[in-house]
Amino acid sequence: MCRWLRFRKEHCNRRQYGYTLVELSLVVLILVIMAAAIIPSLMPADIGKLQVAAQEIADAMRFARSEAMRLREPHGFQVSYTNKQVRVFRPDTGAVPWTRVYDIYHPVSKKLYDIRFDEQLFAAADSVSTVTEYRGACNTTASAYFDANGIPRCLDPQTVLLERYDVTLKTGTHELVVSLEPITGQVTIK
Repeated sequence: MCRWLRFRKEHCNRRQYGYTLVELSLVVLILVIMAAAIIPSLMPADIGKLQVAAQEIADAMRFARSEAMRLREPHGFQVSYTNKQVRVFRPDTGAVPWTRVYDIYHPVSKKLYDIRFDEQLFAAADSVSTVTEYRGACNTTASAYFDANGIPRCLDPQTVLLERYDVTLKTGTHELVVSLEPITGQVTIK
């Protein structure tokens, strides 16, 4: 090689050390495989999915309230702990007692506002539970509706005001609570 490149003699006698492209590629490949195995166990993916699920519930509550105030017609939401699901509905005010009609569409996806956490890629919760309290007897505690002023109420009977509505989502050791405040209809995630 030295005679072809016409280098000085001392340069030709030195050994050249280094790695080939194949060797470097193998080392990078091994590091990528190790990182793929280690990083998911270190990242709090469960917390992120739990936060997305809590945000979905909060968004459903806020959307139902805003639609009730915008259209001046009652709109509500239902959280199902058995199906790990949140749905937005409009009450059929012609029926006694009012019944839920699930024909409200999500403003972004344009599909029916029916979100099941088990079917979501980025939202998950191992368990969903609700704590509801009303200022009187309520026959439909799993759901609430907002009147035209945005005040949360019981669906049956419609005159009973909401006192407390908390949805607790758990996954592993992590827990988030979505709270709906009475009178104001403010939604918070704790």
